[in-house]
Amino acid sequence: MGFLDKLFGNSPKQEERKQIKPKVRALHRDSKYFQGQIDRCNRFIKSDKENEINYLKEHDKLRPAHYLSSTSIRNKKIECFYSLGEPIQIMHPIFKESVENFSQGWSEDYQGYPLLLQMISLGILLEVPEAEHQKIKEFIYKTHHSNIETIWKPDNLIFFLMGDAKNKRKGDKPYEKLYEITQLPKLEAEKAIKDYLEVWYSLHQADPWYNTHLRDSGYSGYWAWEVAAVVKVMKLNDSSFKDNPYYPYDMVHWEK
Repeated sequence: MGFLDKLFGNSPKQEERKQIKPKVRALHRDSKYFQGQIDRCNRFIKSDKENEINYLKEHDKLRPAHYLSSTSIRNKKIECFYSLGEPIQIMHPIFKESVENFSQGWSEDYQGYPLLLQMISLGILLEVPEAEHQKIKEFIYKTHHSNIETIWKPDNLIFFLMGDAKNKRKGDKPYEKLYEITQLPKLEAEKAIKDYLEVWYSLHQADPWYNTHLRDSGYSGYWAWEVAAVVKVMKLNDSSFKDNPYYPYDMVHWEK
């Protein structure tokens, strides 16, 4: 068959495999849009690296805000890849870069509870090596022990995801509500998660990413990473809500 392929081209099955495109997982936009957003992220990352070189010519080190910005753009790239329908495995090296940047982004001026939750959630879902998981936790504990405003510090939900039963802080409504679900027996938690996902999007109307699908760019999908992380940690049966459009089912069930 190899010799015939050289003469007459690929077999129909090979051509079919070539033409198979990943199925878009996210609502509202198509593969062309998400590929465009990934390209946009790549341009930003490339420009960022060039700016690093120029900045370091005049300064001893980069500012913490630079590392946090680098973390966020890589996480957005991961979201776009997931929304596009790509395999989970290709997200690992991107998140490794996210963790490396995140670990260097601490300062007493830190403001960013959502990033804390996103990092611990993605770390759980991507099953990162222990060394990377520890870097995430170390940063989170720095915020916990610092003098920054309480609203930027880890709350009950984050402590739960870190396996920390000692520390407590009541979080904002969407997150405290999810934390309360983690305290339920499994069967009750599964039903509660299903109901929670039905209102998940509306609970986040104050978030800057809300309704970003209406813009020309900046939309990377709407994904309840923290809900998926809870499901994974609690080993819940997600069959009753696997088709919810905000639940990243594939991120919970991928195989290495």
